[in-house]
Amino acid sequence: MSVLSNLPALHSEGGLSRYLAVIRKFPLLSAADEAVYARRWHEQGDREAAYRLVTSHLRLAAKLALRYRGYGLPIADLISEANLGLMHAVKRFKPEKGVRLATYAMWWIKATVHEYILKSWSLVKIGTTAAQKKLFFNLRKLKSRISAGEDGDLSPEQVKYIADELAVDSREVVEMNGRMRGDISLNLPMAREDDSEEMQDWLVDRAPDPESQLSEAQDRDQVRRALKDALAGLTPREQHIIGARFLAEQPKTLEELGATFGVSRERIRQIEVRALQKIRGALRARLGGNASQLWALEAVANFPRHPIG
Repeated sequence: MSVLSNLPALHSEGGLSRYLAVIRKFPLLSAADEAVYARRWHEQGDREAAYRLVTSHLRLAAKLALRYRGYGLPIADLISEANLGLMHAVKRFKPEKGVRLATYAMWWIKATVHEYILKSWSLVKIGTTAAQKKLFFNLRKLKSRISAGEDGDLSPEQVKYIADELAVDSREVVEMNGRMRGDISLNLPMAREDDSEEMQDWLVDRAPDPESQLSEAQDRDQVRRALKDALAGLTPREQHIIGARFLAEQPKTLEELGATFGVSRERIRQIEVRALQKIRGALRARLGGNASQLWALEAVANFPRHPIG
């Protein structure tokens, strides 16, 4: 995809404000337009469609790139790498998967920028293990959260907090803090040409981690389908009872359902228990041992505890 040469360029940090002003002029796309352009690009090789997809997400790429400004690398290079990640995402984006390009592109942008940072920094500073890399990319954020000084030592309590948050050994937290301390500052000044927007607004991203967002969205979708299929496997009477007991805005009592079906309260309870067992079994078979989706089984397991008896 040769759209890179047609994109606005950032040649120096001093031109950052101008670059951000330029990319904000590109219109955002609706989900429908996004799908149309994606099909035109994939089916016809339409470069104009690819250009529209890329330019409509340049501000996202810049926002993510600016989050890594504290690693002491040229902002122009970070944004360039972020734009490359965005183009990788556009190449592989499939709107029929039900995910917007912005959500999908976040993973590619971050992965590309991460790779650039890892290549640019000394492995002596970063380390080579998964725990060391996790610390490298998250230590400053966690230190800021607990108001630990950028260049200061960590207290034992702060070390334990960070180690627990990242599931790493406390010794590795101390070692990485020593490696990174004093090398670079997260408080580098940013040029502004007007007062319409603080640059710090571009640096702060309070959204959940994009990879987690996408993974959780996919998990929720799979669980919804599994639960729908599990309910479809019940008899009509079981479906009615489960719906009335646990899915209605005003749940029915066992006595009310007993009157509806002309049976005793205990009989309704037995049918309910059997139906819940069927649902749990179907979910367990469908979801297997996927730990990230076990909340669905736990939710069904808690159904009988709802105070609607």
